[in-house]
Amino acid sequence: MKKYIIKKLVLSVVTLLLIIFILFLLMNLMPGSPFNNPKLTPEQKEILIQSYGLDKPVLQRFFIYLGNMFKGDFGVSYSLSVNTPVLTLIRSRLPVSLLIGISAMLLGSAAGLIVGFLAAFHQGKAADIVCMILSVIGISVPSYIIAIALSYFVGFRLKWLPLLYDFRNPVLSGIMPVLALSVMVMSVIARFTRDEAVSVLKSDYVMFARSQGMSGRTILFHYVIRNSIMQVITVMTLLLVGLLTGSLVTEQIFSIPGIGFLLSSAISANDYNVVITLSFMYAAIYVVARLILDILYGIIDPRVRLGGER
Repeated sequence: MKKYIIKKLVLSVVTLLLIIFILFLLMNLMPGSPFNNPKLTPEQKEILIQSYGLDKPVLQRFFIYLGNMFKGDFGVSYSLSVNTPVLTLIRSRLPVSLLIGISAMLLGSAAGLIVGFLAAFHQGKAADIVCMILSVIGISVPSYIIAIALSYFVGFRLKWLPLLYDFRNPVLSGIMPVLALSVMVMSVIARFTRDEAVSVLKSDYVMFARSQGMSGRTILFHYVIRNSIMQVITVMTLLLVGLLTGSLVTEQIFSIPGIGFLLSSAISANDYNVVITLSFMYAAIYVVARLILDILYGIIDPRVRLGGER
């Protein structure tokens, strides 16, 4: 087990180092400059480039950046909020994205589990067909389309909810963004839950339990949920990573001052440090989530652990 965990840890660290290198390289190959203010003269731009050390070779700047990163210093913003530490910008916006993301995950997961188990227990019947059609539609339609539709009909036409996010009223103004993001979560989880539950329901031990006269509720809680939930939790974890890091388009539609909105603004402004830090943060959360899942799989299922030690 120790060898398995060490192997996964080393692989995760190497992956993160490769990601930060590729991000740094790509950002420096992009055309344009973070100093795009038309009021700046070429001489002033050159002075700014030198003062921030952007005139040095790319590899030299990368190792300087990497060394500072290990100290917890991700640099400062060049244009969005001049000389403000990047981590300060992220800390001020992360709570909003966390609130929206976790709320969407809880709502979507609860609805998805209910729909998935309902479809599985009525396999081939009308309820199953309807649930799966809705699930396919929910997966196919992008969340920003749902966000625009909610914004137009619920916010603009009916005026039931605020059109834009308001810190003074985060509950009401957060309902539409949460609904828009939760539809995809619900659809994906419903699909996986249904497939896993159907597989368990067709297993020999469930057939035996039914032949012994065991009730449907007992079978559901003692067999179906317990044996199908692990794969569903994997999907939920990966979906949560995406929601926690924010939705770029959805945050823009509702003017949510989260990290998704910050990233899109930083890309437009060529604010290198902000883009690299946020992109690396997204990747790090995903890699760490996968690492935790792999270790849990190794603990729960010895076949995974033994396979990893070969």
